[in-house]
Parts: sequence; C-alpha cells; structure tokens
Amino acid sequence: MAMNIVRSICMIVVVMLMSGCNRHHVIPDSLKAQVNQAVTFDQVKNASSSYRGELVVFGGKVLSVTRLGDATRIEVLQLPLAHDLAPVTEGTQSEGRFVAFDTRQKIIDPGILELGAPVTIVGEVKPSTHGHVGDRQYELPTLVIRDMTVWEKDKTAPAPLTYYGSPHGYGYRPYYFSGIYGVHGLD
Repeated sequence: MAMNIVRSICMIVVVMLMSGCNRHHVIPDSLKAQVNQAVTFDQVKNASSSYRGELVVFGGKVLSVTRLGDATRIEVLQLPLAHDLAPVTEGTQSEGRFVAFDTRQKIIDPGILELGAPVTIVGEVKPSTHGHVGDRQYELPTLVIRDMTVWEKDKTAPAPLTYYGSPHGYGYRPYYFSGIYGVHGLD
C-alpha cells in the first residue's frame, strides 16, 4: 500500500516536471482564444475565402524575404508542426508554400530573417496571392502576421531565437535584435 502511494507521488512529480519543460509559448496569451488550431494548411490552401479572417498557426522554412513599400513579404515552404509548434525538419512532408506579410513593419530589414530559417507564424488568413514555382503560377495561401517565432536551424530539439510581436520573450535566446525589428530582448 505504501509503495503504491510512493509510486503515485513519483508519477505526479514526473508529470509536473515534464509539463514545466515547455520553454516557449508560440501563441501569445493575448491571441490564444482567437487562434483556430483546428484549421489545417490544406483547408486554407483549397478554400482560403472560407477561412478569411481566421487566426491560424502555420510553420515552415523561409524561402524568400522581400521588402515592399509598406510591408515585408515572406514566402514559406509549409511544414507540419510538432507538438511544441516548431516545424518538422523533413521537407518532403510539405503541402506547398504560403506567403506571410508583416504589415506592422516590424521586419524593416529582410536581412534579419535568414533564408532556410524555420518559422512558426500566427496569422490572419487573407485572400490568396499569386506566386510562381518555376514556370507554373499558383494561388498561395496568404497570412498577415500577428506573431512569429524564428527557430534555430541546427537544433534537434528546437529552441526559439526570436519572438516577434510579443511584449516579453520566452525561452532561450542566444541572440536578440533591437525593438526596431519587432523582436524583443532576453527574458
């Protein structure tokens, strides 16, 4: 009987410790109630007008970053998200590309976002954007960024580098950028 109680207490402690290991909150508390995590990339890709205005979470690898007059355009190779909302590293699991626009002008210099960087974007679904892959033209799902996490490339267990749009950071960040880029400093 006493041994069962000890085992139960040990299990509770282990579960509590494991749940406390989440070092990073990808979806800010201020947006959690608004984000519809049930909406998939494939659904938005096939019927973006049906999801217009929804807040969704997509991730992937940055393919290009272009500064426009009043926004920054980021083209992303979509990748499925792991349990911690970091994109998986296997590119063969991609369902296509999407475009995300920073209309708040937080990313003024495209150079701060490295090509190939894994990102997770919380964004509002907008009408599709025309894009090209080789000679073919596609309708690309389009988001307006509400929040973005940039993950380190070479970590097997991803650790977030930056946290876009948050008034305070989370997790381990060996580097940080000044507020001019919309990326906040260390904890």
